[in-house]
Amino acid sequence: MFMDSLLTILFSLFTFFSFNLVPSFASPPSYQDHCASTVPHSTPTTKLSNNPFPLSDHHYGFYKGGDTIIDVGASWNSFSFHLSKRSTRATQNPNLFKLQGTVSFRSANTFSDGSYYVGQRRYRKGYVSFKLEGFWHEPSGKVCMVGIGSGYSKKGDSLNVNAVFKLNDVFNVSNITTLVSGSLENLSSEKGDDNSFEPISVLMLPNEKYNYTLDSAEVVNEFSDGSDADADQGLALNLDSLSFCKSPITWVLRNLQLQYSLECHDSKNCSISGSSGKLPPLMSLTTIGCSQTTKKHRLRVLVEFQDINYYLINQSFDPKTMLVGEGWWDEKNNMLSVVACHFMGKSSSLVETHVGDCSVRLRLRFPSIWSIKNTSTIVGQIWSNKSAIDSGYFKMVTFRNDDGRGVGIHGLKYEFSELERVNKSCPRPTHKPNDKGKRYPEAYSYNMRFDMSVKESKKRVAWGYSEPIAVDDEISEFSQYTSESFIISNEVPDGTIDINNGSLFNISYKISLSVLTPSVNKNSVFNLSSERVKINAEGVYDAGAGTLCMVGCRELNPKNETPVAHSTDCDILLNIQFPPLDSSDRSYIKGSIESMRKESDPLYFKRLDISAVSYYRQAARRNLWRMDMEVIMALISTTLACVFVGLQLYKVKREPNVLPFISLIMMSILTLGHMVPLVLNFEALLTQNPNNNRRWIFGNNPWLEVNEVSVRLVTMVAFLLQFRLLYLTWSAKKSAESKIAERNTAYVTLLLYAAGFLVAFLLKLKKNGDKDSVYVPMYNQPSSWENIKSYGGFVLDGFLLPQIILNLFSNMSGNVLSCSFYFGTTFVRLLPHAYDLYRTHTDDPLGNGSYYYADPSEDFYSTAWDIAIPLGGFFFAVIIFLQQRFGAHYVLPQRFKRVYQKVPVVTDSEAEVETTNK
Repeated sequence: MFMDSLLTILFSLFTFFSFNLVPSFASPPSYQDHCASTVPHSTPTTKLSNNPFPLSDHHYGFYKGGDTIIDVGASWNSFSFHLSKRSTRATQNPNLFKLQGTVSFRSANTFSDGSYYVGQRRYRKGYVSFKLEGFWHEPSGKVCMVGIGSGYSKKGDSLNVNAVFKLNDVFNVSNITTLVSGSLENLSSEKGDDNSFEPISVLMLPNEKYNYTLDSAEVVNEFSDGSDADADQGLALNLDSLSFCKSPITWVLRNLQLQYSLECHDSKNCSISGSSGKLPPLMSLTTIGCSQTTKKHRLRVLVEFQDINYYLINQSFDPKTMLVGEGWWDEKNNMLSVVACHFMGKSSSLVETHVGDCSVRLRLRFPSIWSIKNTSTIVGQIWSNKSAIDSGYFKMVTFRNDDGRGVGIHGLKYEFSELERVNKSCPRPTHKPNDKGKRYPEAYSYNMRFDMSVKESKKRVAWGYSEPIAVDDEISEFSQYTSESFIISNEVPDGTIDINNGSLFNISYKISLSVLTPSVNKNSVFNLSSERVKINAEGVYDAGAGTLCMVGCRELNPKNETPVAHSTDCDILLNIQFPPLDSSDRSYIKGSIESMRKESDPLYFKRLDISAVSYYRQAARRNLWRMDMEVIMALISTTLACVFVGLQLYKVKREPNVLPFISLIMMSILTLGHMVPLVLNFEALLTQNPNNNRRWIFGNNPWLEVNEVSVRLVTMVAFLLQFRLLYLTWSAKKSAESKIAERNTAYVTLLLYAAGFLVAFLLKLKKNGDKDSVYVPMYNQPSSWENIKSYGGFVLDGFLLPQIILNLFSNMSGNVLSCSFYFGTTFVRLLPHAYDLYRTHTDDPLGNGSYYYADPSEDFYSTAWDIAIPLGGFFFAVIIFLQQRFGAHYVLPQRFKRVYQKVPVVTDSEAEVETTNK
């Protein structure tokens, strides 16, 4: 039998590898038939070529087509392909070179094997790779290669495709007008076949031996004449040999927000990229080449205009929405200057695409001063050097980065401009007698940042976050999540911080609100802005009383309208009260956002009430001992579970006749209780815990991580022991009588579980509806999976219920379960509820993701449940004790005992006869 199984496995492996190796051994298409007319054949030599191929070993480009085999709609797709060159060899013809390479087409978020994730599932489709061989003719710049493609079709099936790949204009020397275009054509399938696809056109920008030609003296003067109206000359860059090209500045130039003038109501005179329709709100710059000399630092950039934020989803690559250009850093004026050119050609194919009309000018700076109306680390303008009557002319458009981050900020300062209004609008804080001795967050501490819930007319409508921008003139650490390799000049001078009256600080904030439910009120702040409301505010923080009063400016970007430059509302008043640091109970940050305009004003909005949990960072760190204690308790509980299961295994080894009377459902529930945590944390069992939500609070704690791995290892041991007991129980269920009793138990138990789930789910919904959550972001809303996990924990707490029911149906008498097993396991299951009672009355919970023991997402935890569940578990254990000592029916009322006595007992022989008749 063993040999038969081994032969079956070997045959399956042989068949698998045979099918998977078929594409590798399939005969490639003939080069003479498909390429000889384009690039002649020549016999290669044994040496590698000294003349390098002008495209890099890993060159990326764009493509169009291939929709029938490439699943471009499955992900955020950039319509890019990858050309990987394996070797270049000389031939007997000095102008011909033998090439070997690979061309891969994949979606932007696929992995190296062509698979990609949707949710938690990994798919392998829409990925095609072609192994090609051919020749490059250097004088004409033509390349022709043939080969075999493999991968996964749009349907997920394996592909085996022959194709020819052609490129034009592959020259050793290139400039701004040089584009490498070509096509990939199918050779092996007829139209309509699963392997068939229409010709795919490709486009690449060469970067080898590139000559910069656009930064002439005449063009440089265009940027110097009539320079920025902004007096801020910007911060300088670190231009040493290691930073400028190793970490190009355009890596951070993503999603720049375009802001049009009031005259730009349509794309007639403001369209930059030549596309019609709505003006794009975003622009990104990507580095495609970099050069540095002692005289000038240059960049090659690809300018892309986007219709939606962050990604182009299922949107075909369109050269008309892109520009290609050359830029250089102007050390005198501290700005990046760019001359950009349009892509021209047919929209249906990339083969005839070329570069022309280099009339676009772009410049940007890194401001050295922030203010309430400008907290962008990047600002700039883009315009055309054409006259207004020329075709392709557009008005100047300004841009800035929307998030205020992305580049180093050394030397950056904040300039307060609204403090006079703050003094008029905010009453001077008075320290009450009972405030003496209380400590509030320091102005420079992490505690000044908070997430918040936003209510309008007592209804929760949004959630948001707020973080300090600057305290006095020093930029906060929250605005420094950036690369530190660029800006080095204008360092902040040493000196003391100006503190008014010992506790008053000038402070500025950045606040972002995201709407949850659209408001029907015409005076809602969300009706005058997009789904996100952004407010910059500045004012005074009193560290002695914990009060913060500010005047704010919000951006006005109406929905579905063109973003307009300098469109703000600065008549906003914000008041926030922080609780003391030493608050013993759960305290909340409370505040309001109000409009200072009259109610008849179009920009007036209703008052917003904000609240946030004030769990201060230093207090969280003081609770590190609690996490250590929770892990130790989990380790002790799991070890005890191993001991109690081991004692039951010892009992069934001595008394195997009790196995048929043990409930399979009970054993299955206990086994799943150990298995599910292992499945959910399998990766964390072997590697570091990927859940880093607590890391900012607790820091790096190797001892805590070691204990977590220890718990998972002991959990695996408990699972194996419990699975062994389940297997023995299953194997012992051979008699018809035991099967009938188990089947009846299953019917009753599942019915009770279904009814219990319905009742518990309704109770939990009522609890969640009654609870006024201070801050529950959209991504922390309880999910259906969490509700199922909670009920699963509830069922696990009552694991003895199936055994009680089975005892009644089988009329069991005797000690089936060891006393240590059912009382001990009950104790292990009920200990977390006792701990939760202690934790609730002593500590403020840290929130979702901060529990290790007695996690609310895995069971029902509240004061009521923490009392009811232990009582119920102890009650079940007492019933088992009474059943095993006095008989299964001892616990039934006298009326039900009489009913059971009248029911005839089915003997083993009768059960066998009944089974035979059936």
